[in-house]
Amino acid sequence: MHGLVSTKFPERSALVLYPDPAGNEDGYWQAREIARTQLNADLVTLSACDVGSGAVVGEEGVSNLVRPFLLAGARTVVANIWEVNDDFSRGLMREFYRRLAAGVDKGRALRQAKLEMIHKYGEDASPPRLWAGFIMVGESRRGLPAE
Repeated sequence: MHGLVSTKFPERSALVLYPDPAGNEDGYWQAREIARTQLNADLVTLSACDVGSGAVVGEEGVSNLVRPFLLAGARTVVANIWEVNDDFSRGLMREFYRRLAAGVDKGRALRQAKLEMIHKYGEDASPPRLWAGFIMVGESRRGLPAE
């Protein structure tokens, strides 16, 4: 999935999905549409490029694709603030979700996944530009509920 961030028109920032002309859907899930969605999500993960970046809007903070998910009801959002390496990100997310499945709280799971990737590939092969852009916004001290 791709993310498009507009600093000029933040409400038009979007996740790019598959269009459905028959359903009159353009394939862009814009920030303004996301914010109107009713979510009951413990965690939303946005690992597409730049979805955590955006313009600072006064006291409201950064206007990015994280905010609409929080407004829609997500308790925690993980997002990337810059361009990602697909292979490294895939491995990082596997490690993150493996730890979540083991009952580790969300914040610790992300931190441990980053450290595991550094350990696995070495400091030279895993510079901060590959992992440091992944941020967590919202509640981080709880794990995902058991089903």
